[in-house]
Amino acid sequence: MSIFMNMDLAQVTHSPGEYVKGVWIEGLPITYPFQGTAQPASGKTLELLPEGKRNSETITVFAPIALSFTTAEPRDQRSGDIIQWENREYEVQIAKKWSVGLLPHWELVATMKKEGET
Repeated sequence: MSIFMNMDLAQVTHSPGEYVKGVWIEGLPITYPFQGTAQPASGKTLELLPEGKRNSETITVFAPIALSFTTAEPRDQRSGDIIQWENREYEVQIAKKWSVGLLPHWELVATMKKEGET
């Protein structure tokens, strides 16, 4: 998967949700453990995030191509998948699928969830 040491991570995604009276209701959470790498995001990566997310602790995660990830969509009232790493939770903001080449993988940018966020 990577030249870096793989570590235990987990993806928390949701079963299909629905709109109820114009408000998005998330489905039930489903957790998938996986092996990947996580590291602090670079300054250049932080520039890709929306203004309100640039001050959050941000990580870059490299994950197996076999998984699928959902990003946060504030306009649609949808949360992104959660990456659990070192007893912290990070919401996926950007997901790039690199399926061409020698090492197919996902490159994710995720920001730490603040206390009280659902």
